[in-house]
Amino acid sequence: MQNPFFSYLKEEKSEYLTPTCSLNKAVMAKLPVYGVDDSLEGLAFREIFSTQVIVDEIKAGARAYNIDISDFDDYMLPKLLDKALISEDIKYNQFASRIAVKFGDRLGLILLALKKGEKENRDARVDWDERHWSYWAQLDTVVFVGGLASSMLGRRFKERIQHIFDIAGEKPYDIMLFDNGTFVGAMGCAQLMKDNTTSLVFDFGHTGLKRCIISKGEEQIVGFTALESVKSLYVHSKLRDDEDEWETALLLHKHLVKTIVDTHRKYYDKFDLTNEIFISIANYNAGGQLNSERGGYAKLTQLGSDYAKILVEDLSSMLHRRVKVRLVHDGTANALYFSELENSACISLGTAFGVGFTDIKIS
Repeated sequence: MQNPFFSYLKEEKSEYLTPTCSLNKAVMAKLPVYGVDDSLEGLAFREIFSTQVIVDEIKAGARAYNIDISDFDDYMLPKLLDKALISEDIKYNQFASRIAVKFGDRLGLILLALKKGEKENRDARVDWDERHWSYWAQLDTVVFVGGLASSMLGRRFKERIQHIFDIAGEKPYDIMLFDNGTFVGAMGCAQLMKDNTTSLVFDFGHTGLKRCIISKGEEQIVGFTALESVKSLYVHSKLRDDEDEWETALLLHKHLVKTIVDTHRKYYDKFDLTNEIFISIANYNAGGQLNSERGGYAKLTQLGSDYAKILVEDLSSMLHRRVKVRLVHDGTANALYFSELENSACISLGTAFGVGFTDIKIS
C-alpha cells in the first residue's frame, strides 16, 4: 500500500514525511476498549502519553509513597523510574510498577485506536482520510525508540500493550524495542552517506545536541565515535511576540552554528572528515525547508525559508571551505536505521511522539 503520509520532492527525486503523520494531535474520541482507563476518552494522544505527563505522575506518586525525589531534575525521573522497576525495595518497586502499568496500558490503547480506526476517532482527526487509517491498520511492526522505550520500562510497556490487545481480541502489532537508542537518529542519517567516507553527524533534539563521527564502508557503518552532547538552548516555544521569536531564532541559529563549527574544527583533520554534514532535527522538513508551525526549531523559519541553505552559507564562511548540509526529520532519521524492516513504523517515545516509516525512499 502506498504510504499516504509521504510527499514527493521532484527536484531531489526524494520522498519526505509530511506533518500529517503526527500522532500528538490525534484524539481518543472513543476508547477502543472500555474498563481499562475510561477517563482518557476525549483526550488528545499528547495528553495521554508524553514524557511530561509521566514526570507529573512520578512526582504525584512519589508524594503518595513518601519517596524523596528532590535531588533529581525532571529529565532524570524516567531513568529513576526504570531503576526502581528492578529495585529490591518493595516500596520503590510497587511505586514504579504502578506507573509502568498505567502508561503501558495507555500506550496500548493508543495503538489499538490506530489499529481499529473507529468512526469517532476518524471524525476527530480531520486531516486524515481512509488512506491514513488503513495504513495504520495494515502495518505489521512498530519499533519503539527513545529513553522511555529502553530497558525494563520499555519491556513493561510491551507486556501491557499485548495485554490491551488481548482484552480487545485484536491481533497486535509486532512490537520491537531498541535499547541503545541514543544515537539511532544519527545512525539513520548515516544511511545517506556515500560509501567509504567519514562525516560529522548531529542529532538536534529539544534536550541536547548529540554529536558523533561516523565512517561508512561498503553500505555499512564501520566506525562510530560518540562525542559529548551539547545542551539545547533557545528551543522553547512560548514567546511573547514576533520580535521575541526573531531574536530567539537568531540566538538558536548562532548556538547551532557554533556547535557545528567548533566540532568541525576540532575533528576535521584528525578524522579526515568530508565537507558534508548530516543533521537529524526535531522538525519536519523538505529540501532543507523547515516546518514553521511545529516544535522548538520551527522559529528558525524566521531567518529564511531554506534553513539548510542558511547553514551552508554561514558554516562555509566560518570554516573557510565549502560545506554541504543535509537536514533530516528526526522521525525519518530513526526509521532509516530500520529500513530493512518491511511494513513498519518507528515511534520515538520522548518529549512527544515522534513518527517515521521504514518504507520511505530518500535519494
